[in-house]
Amino acid sequence: MKEAIVPIKPEVVVKVIECGPLRIGGHVRIMFADGSMVIKQRAFMCRCGKSANQPFCDGSHAKK
Repeated sequence: MKEAIVPIKPEVVVKVIECGPLRIGGHVRIMFADGSMVIKQRAFMCRCGKSANQPFCDGSHAKK
């Protein structure tokens, strides 16, 4: 049985946060390497590689 794909709105805004993550706003579909998927209206994506919750930001870039 095929999984239904939920249509998403076409507008997605990506904001680069200085010394922080990428903020992705809009309806976004995030597909992982294992084929699983999540759909979010807003996501903060890690750019530093320190997050324990990859690919999402957990604020580790700000911790010393």
